[in-house]
Amino acid sequence: MSDTAYCRWICDACGYIYDEEKGDPDSGLAPGTRFEAIPDTWQCPLCGLSKADLRPIPEMANKAHKPNKTPRSTSDNKCRGGEEYVVIVGGGIAGWSVAESIRRYDHETPLLLISACEGLSYPKPALSTALAQGKSAQDLVDEDAASKAAALNLSVRTETRVIKIDPKKRRLTTAKGGIQYGKLILALGAHQRQLSIAGDAAETILQVNDLATYKKLRKRLENNVQHVTILGAGLIGCEFAEDIASAGYQVSIVDPTDYPLKSLLPVETATQLRHQLENRGIQWHFNVTLDRAEHSGKRLRAIFSDGKAIETDLILSAAGLIANTQLAKKSGLSISHGINTDRLMHTSESNIYAIGDCAAVEGEVFCYIEPIRRQAESIAADLRGEYLPFDTLPPLVRVKTPSFPLTICPPRIQEDAPVISRKTADRERMDYLQNDQLVGFVLSGNSAKKGINLYRELFT
Repeated sequence: MSDTAYCRWICDACGYIYDEEKGDPDSGLAPGTRFEAIPDTWQCPLCGLSKADLRPIPEMANKAHKPNKTPRSTSDNKCRGGEEYVVIVGGGIAGWSVAESIRRYDHETPLLLISACEGLSYPKPALSTALAQGKSAQDLVDEDAASKAAALNLSVRTETRVIKIDPKKRRLTTAKGGIQYGKLILALGAHQRQLSIAGDAAETILQVNDLATYKKLRKRLENNVQHVTILGAGLIGCEFAEDIASAGYQVSIVDPTDYPLKSLLPVETATQLRHQLENRGIQWHFNVTLDRAEHSGKRLRAIFSDGKAIETDLILSAAGLIANTQLAKKSGLSISHGINTDRLMHTSESNIYAIGDCAAVEGEVFCYIEPIRRQAESIAADLRGEYLPFDTLPPLVRVKTPSFPLTICPPRIQEDAPVISRKTADRERMDYLQNDQLVGFVLSGNSAKKGINLYRELFT
């Protein structure tokens, strides 16, 4: 065994981390398998991309470039920042991504990351695929906040909620005291849409959007659950549906539209997805909403808007995300359906940035991991005085439904010409065209793995 330190590699499409020390036993890679020893046929277990699509994690690369002076990193929850500090608010993928991007080039500027939760590092897309793999919440944790902070040479404050931003004084108010900043980066994320549902069991409806709520889901499923009702046939709803069904539960999906992933798929492909999930035993309830959730003995009764009802044991909401803008609005920043930014990720206050699910770049929210990584690079470049504007490309979306894998590049809607979908000679490919130009695509089945190459052809 080599004495060389183990390295980790990340899939930008889904956030999966390959740790050489841990390997990927489920795919036949024993602990200690070096990246170069991984077969070229190996695929990311979350999204199916190839070994060539992974890149080294920046903080591991940085270990060979530590500054000579005493590290500034602390994890004692006492750092108060300062005028020289870049302060990051948010301990999710966006927050840690921008810290990594800054440290890739700058090992001296003091950084402070503030998280309202524990700040654990984990691949969030894995939440909707972990049940079938038998993974607990702890199994998904890649690194705790203190360890990651030490690797990145930064200070961290966990379980610290920011209450107010004073842009003029460049000061944050928290329940644990004030924090000074020179530059501020808001990585506030998003929350699930709250549905208006009546009934005495409405408060039992579960939303899974982070590690803590995934842990609640696991605990609830242990309580004699046989049937799960999912509200929403979008990306997360379909992924959770197949994952829960694969874990041995009966599943129904409720959606007000007439087919799954309506905002992303042409009807032909959506119909294929519907049939494939039906073959897994998943039942669909389209063109209805859930009006009431009531206790019915030891079970729940879900009553739909058309008057029909089903017996179920657990209701899971996957009704879409809304950007967390409350803090920004209260602090006087410009907001719309996100915190408004330019392509350098500046908010209406030039020394405050926003990134990820909470940011509306020129009016558009980019809520997938790959765009978040590029936003982080834009912020890091701006902080060091370089010009690298975020390119508002359409995202590349991997739908983690193993029975019918999908890779989608949704077209950006423009008003000057309609977008049409067209079948191709490849039965597993649909193209989106505008003025006879390819502006997006959908790949399904075995062709889904070809998405990254087609995307690069289209946008590079």
